[in-house]
Amino acid sequence: MTFIYRLFSLVINTVAILLCLSFLFSIPMLFSSTLTMLSAFMIISVILYSWFSFRFRREVLQRHLEVSRSLRDWVRVNGFVSIFFSVLTVMNILYLLQNPNQFAEALKNYHVAIDMKSLTGFFYAMLAYGVFLLTHILWTFALMKKNERFFI
Repeated sequence: MTFIYRLFSLVINTVAILLCLSFLFSIPMLFSSTLTMLSAFMIISVILYSWFSFRFRREVLQRHLEVSRSLRDWVRVNGFVSIFFSVLTVMNILYLLQNPNQFAEALKNYHVAIDMKSLTGFFYAMLAYGVFLLTHILWTFALMKKNERFFI
């Protein structure tokens, strides 16, 4: 296991903790419409992927323990939804980076004032997270295939 994979795992898990906290505080709003329920589903999948990939890394890659096949299934299912989430995030952020003024104007309609430099910095951070998440998922899938013998 390389240092880069562990670093990506740290970033993924840190953001998953923040997503979990934001999810807990916004539960009533998330279940108010179909579109927000889809967002809630994807956020839950990213959180679950982060947790189960952490368990895979800790138990299989570090401790070389045998684990049940259900761990592999949990990582795969939530990984596929997280791939969709990360691709969607990267595509949307790339669009917003091309047209940040439109987003800033929309925020002004809600009486939210934000500095364009801060907004652009947030967009780049989200772009990096989307790329990290996608890379981590694909890397985890490859590691699971390589270490198939540990799944009983």
